[in-house]
Amino acid sequence: MSRFIVPVVLLAIVALLAYGLLTPPKDPPSVLVPGKPAPTFTLTDTAGKTHDLSAYRGQPVLVNFWASWCQPCHAEAAALVQAAQQSAGKVQFLGVLYNDKTGQDRAFVQQYGVPYPTLLDPGSRVAIRYGIAQLPDTYLIGADGKIVYHHLGAVTDSPELTREFKAALQSVGGAE
Repeated sequence: MSRFIVPVVLLAIVALLAYGLLTPPKDPPSVLVPGKPAPTFTLTDTAGKTHDLSAYRGQPVLVNFWASWCQPCHAEAAALVQAAQQSAGKVQFLGVLYNDKTGQDRAFVQQYGVPYPTLLDPGSRVAIRYGIAQLPDTYLIGADGKIVYHHLGAVTDSPELTREFKAALQSVGGAE
């Protein structure tokens, strides 16, 4: 009887490992959902100016976490630039650089003509507070400081998603 215990235990371990490796991971539900207050932060941009999210209270803010090495970030860049230009004076756009090198971010900003500040997040403290695990990740925050819209991935992944993004911007008085 005891000679069967070791093979049974090994078989059970192999079965558990196989299950763990073959089961697709599930994204944890974000606690930052529409209607919840956005975590505040104070970060410095690439020009050395400090931006405090709470200072924008009373004005909608779009916060986009991105990196120059992120292909979906390249895919959505032109659309975000256009939305920022159309929403100028109505919605403040802020880009938060995630795990990137200074210099590469400047090339990205120049390539796409990004008109809004690029904020540096040393140690990814703000990204952690926002639960950033993949890029791009975009939050639209209403004038009251609450999240109005959240999207993980490029906001231009499909025509339907592009319409949804534009509708969210319009809901806070932004781009038409």
